[in-house]
Amino acid sequence: MFSLFVPGFVVMFAFFIVGAMGAELLQERQQGSLRRLMAAPIPRWTIIIAKMMGYIGLVLVQVLIIFGVASLFFEMPLGDSISGLLLVSVVLGLTSTSMGVMIAALSRTDKQADSLGMLLGFVLAALGGCIVIGSPVPLYNQGGLVQIISRLTPHSHALIAYGKLLNEGGGILDVLPQVGILLGFSAAFFLIAVWRF
Repeated sequence: MFSLFVPGFVVMFAFFIVGAMGAELLQERQQGSLRRLMAAPIPRWTIIIAKMMGYIGLVLVQVLIIFGVASLFFEMPLGDSISGLLLVSVVLGLTSTSMGVMIAALSRTDKQADSLGMLLGFVLAALGGCIVIGSPVPLYNQGGLVQIISRLTPHSHALIAYGKLLNEGGGILDVLPQVGILLGFSAAFFLIAVWRF
């Protein structure tokens, strides 16, 4: 049972940093420190990546704590591929922080970024299958239009990857399609952020 619900919490909490990250970047822009960095003779994308690295680390710490507690105290199996879990977790962190930078680039104020990040956090978590709604079958596996809509979120692909690793005994090769899709989301969010910054 934990192997079904814990990944949902992991993915949902990873995307809760989107608003906080966006708000912090906008505060730096309003205070002028981001403008000074942008004036330095370095490409914009390197500044954005440097900002993202700290938040990716935060996501990895969250994942470690949640999976660690579930495994140690509730005997949740972690599957056969710790390297697969690490890969999916790093790409999850990259995707959520890329979204955070995009939200910062599209928002006008830090409060707007925080509110938009929180709203997206809950809506995408529900659509992506992190929050169980009615049926015990996740939305990304229900078929039809619901499944199509669910799979338009990065959340669903992270959950599918964790499911393959934790519940199906999969390895790195089994999650490469989902890792690729998450990297695609990351690239799209990052390119929008660089363009708007």
